[in-house]
Amino acid sequence: MSPVQAMDRSYATLKQMLREGVFSPGFRLEANRLAGDLGVSMTPVRDVLHRLVGERLVEANSGEGFHVPTFTEEALRDLYEWNAALLSIAARTARSPDPGNHPGSTPPLWEVAAGADRVAALFIRLGAASPNREIGSAIDSANDRLHPFRLIEPDVLESIDGELEAIVLHGPGQAQAIRRYHLRRMRAVPALLRARRKT
Repeated sequence: MSPVQAMDRSYATLKQMLREGVFSPGFRLEANRLAGDLGVSMTPVRDVLHRLVGERLVEANSGEGFHVPTFTEEALRDLYEWNAALLSIAARTARSPDPGNHPGSTPPLWEVAAGADRVAALFIRLGAASPNREIGSAIDSANDRLHPFRLIEPDVLESIDGELEAIVLHGPGQAQAIRRYHLRRMRAVPALLRARRKT
């Protein structure tokens, strides 16, 4: 395996594991152990961990190595609020009125498995519909960081089916739907953090 292949494979695998909440908050990510698990040398893993620090999916503390981020209640609420603001801007400036059928969105949104993946797909499409590429990139980043919490939402929040339909509908109610979706999660932050620690 070439160094580039080792780097790409390590990045894709570790990022997916972090998004899926495989490691608990605060878990120490040891490069040598991860390299052994991935079947690559330690150099690409260390480089990938630094890249993931830049994406804020991993934390690095001097002398303490790499860790899975540990959110405080305030930090998680801030992230939800930031995501809501980004999506509101994206929706307001969208070139395409229906993010569920945004050009290039394959498969159609409602064919994406329900749950965290569908939420991510919808929000990515909202970002892609905005002419401002920075908004789309910021939404992608927030998606990655919120994904472990979205996976456990069904254990914490009741009746979450149907929330996305209101966000998909372009019009005066879309901004309120985006806000409602995020406010509900902001109120549930303590329960989400408890559930995340148990996984």
